[in-house]
Amino acid sequence: MVKALGRLATAAGVGGSILCSAAYIDSAPMQSEALAREQSAVAGAYNAYLHAWKDKDYAALGRLLSNDYKAVNFRGIVSTKANEIATVREDRDYADMKGDVMSVTLFGDSAVTSGFIYARWKDEQGKMQNMTFRFLAMLQKQKGEWRLVATQSTRLTIPVVDNPKGVLK
Repeated sequence: MVKALGRLATAAGVGGSILCSAAYIDSAPMQSEALAREQSAVAGAYNAYLHAWKDKDYAALGRLLSNDYKAVNFRGIVSTKANEIATVREDRDYADMKGDVMSVTLFGDSAVTSGFIYARWKDEQGKMQNMTFRFLAMLQKQKGEWRLVATQSTRLTIPVVDNPKGVLK
C-alpha cells in the first residue's frame, strides 16, 4: 500500500479560469450553490479514483487520470499515468478503500483537495490490516469532467486525533 499509494503525485501548480459566467453569478446564494456543486464534483471524482483503484477498474482510471498526470512516489521518483495504472495492476486486493475529503479549494477549472485514505486488506496469514494515509491532490476540469492531474499521499504511522472516523471497520 505504501509503495502503491506513495506513487500518488504532488500537486505542482494551479491554473484556472472563471468558474461561472458573470450572467449566472448574480447573487451570493447562486455563487454559494455553484461553488458547493463544483466542490462536491471534485470530491466525487477523487472518491471515484479510489473506488477504481480498489476495484482495479482500469477503464475508469484511464478516464479519471489526466493524460498529463504526474505522480511522485515515496522514493521521490516521478511517475506517469501509464505507470500509475500498471501499479494498480500489481497492487494487492483491498477489502475496503475509502476517502475522506476534508477540503476542496477551487481555482477556476482547477482544484486542490486534501483528506484521508483508509485502506483494509488481509495479509498472508488472513489477518485484517489497516492503513491510513493523508493525501493532497490537484484536479482539473477537462472536457467538462474533473480529472486528477497530480496526487501525493503519505502513510500515517500515528493515530489521527482530529479525525473521529478512525480506521475502517
